[in-house]
Amino acid sequence: MAIFKAPKITTTQRVGLLLEKSEIVYDTDSNLFYGGNGSDLGGFPIGQGASQTYLSYTLTSQDIQNKFITLPETPNNPELLRLNIIGGIEQINSIDFTVSGALVSWDALGLDSFLEENDILTIQY
Repeated sequence: MAIFKAPKITTTQRVGLLLEKSEIVYDTDSNLFYGGNGSDLGGFPIGQGASQTYLSYTLTSQDIQNKFITLPETPNNPELLRLNIIGGIEQINSIDFTVSGALVSWDALGLDSFLEENDILTIQY
């Protein structure tokens, strides 16, 4: 009998990594496995928790002016949305940003005047 142990990696390390097809890693921050397809940075969640949506978003100057981004779909549980900045720490919902419908906004909150064009946000919900 063989045992496969997937390489362990943090979210910060994973989100900028291009996982090859069939490559699997274990994210120690989210406690989820991620698989690679050779085209999506950070891979996609597999197994338990695979129903979560995960995306990587590069901020534009318009996003900075608007002080919000629009998600591709409305989260079922907005209070569970996790937002990280590549190279930074996880942000706190209702302190650093808010979620209303499909909008993630930081107007007059912790991320206001902190985010810059080309910052990469990782969002999980």
